[in-house]
Amino acid sequence: MSDPRPGLREHRRMSTIGGGAMAPRGYYSAHSVPQGSAGAFGVPVLERAVDAVVIPGSPGTPFVIADLGAAGGRNELAPLASAIGGLRERRALHGPVIVVHTDIATNDFTALFETVEHDPATYLRGPDVYAFAAGRSFYERLFPPSSVSLGWSAIAVHWLSRVPVAIPDHVYCSFATGPARDALARQSAADWRAFLLDRSVELHGGAQLVVVGGAATDDGRSGAEGIMTALDDALRDAVRDGRLGQDEYGSMTIPTWNRTLDDFVRPFTEDAAVAETLELAEQSLHVLTDPFLAEYEQSKDAGAFSDAMTGFLRGFTEPSLFGTLDRPPDERRTIADAVYAGVHERAAQDPVAVATSWRVAVLRVARRMS
Repeated sequence: MSDPRPGLREHRRMSTIGGGAMAPRGYYSAHSVPQGSAGAFGVPVLERAVDAVVIPGSPGTPFVIADLGAAGGRNELAPLASAIGGLRERRALHGPVIVVHTDIATNDFTALFETVEHDPATYLRGPDVYAFAAGRSFYERLFPPSSVSLGWSAIAVHWLSRVPVAIPDHVYCSFATGPARDALARQSAADWRAFLLDRSVELHGGAQLVVVGGAATDDGRSGAEGIMTALDDALRDAVRDGRLGQDEYGSMTIPTWNRTLDDFVRPFTEDAAVAETLELAEQSLHVLTDPFLAEYEQSKDAGAFSDAMTGFLRGFTEPSLFGTLDRPPDERRTIADAVYAGVHERAAQDPVAVATSWRVAVLRVARRMS
């Protein structure tokens, strides 16, 4: 589905099959090593959340865990298994545990279900654990009031609910300036507030929420400017060689905004509706060393580096950039193949120039007791 107004499309967050996207099933999960590495920053915080959470109700009451922004599920297994293990071992929880994976309706839910069911690392190996899914955006209510005990969201809240305006002369948020930058920042603030207010209703008193979010330093840099420049240059090449129309390029925007740590924290100190229900228990900012560059520095295999980096980039940008082009599917695939081939060539020529140093924010939030 596309909006006829350039830059005002609904987001296609982490979907590898939605919105006319062309990647095969499981592609995102297979190329999501950096996302998993970023999520690892949150695992110790999740363990502390398990130790702090108030166990709900009487014996036998289900303990509900909300996985907010599940994507293909691959990177959720280890954190959730750790949390469930901590509940059983340290908190002596004997009742049923229900895990609900949520994402937008166009998410690759088939890959998610297959991963949760069959991956050797699945948390379903434990007793009395049940898995469900919800195909709705986490920028709206997903659960009944006071029904969730533990929330986990890893590398998802930087995706916007909508793109208010296309970014002039680029596709990535770090390069937005002037009114476009202001509009994206406002949308991001509104989305973050909605996320928190929705969770404040769903979490019961004493529940815990851990958010691992793509972040930015105070100058707005996320650490991905090099690879995003390579992508934008490859798109411009497609315009010059006639594969892509100038108007098509002009409407392309990756629907993300990387918040600063202050942006993440602000609602807890300045928004009464948030602060009266939610308490910020922990906050931290990290820099993720590029796992592909680390391998390249050992192997000196520029081709392997470029394969990994391009696959990672394509996994999360192709649906947004090409899924809504008003072209037949085969044409969209041909254009996308050419663009990512251009990225691949640039990455192989200069791995250091396109390497990432993602900024990652980690927050632990507690629902105040009523």
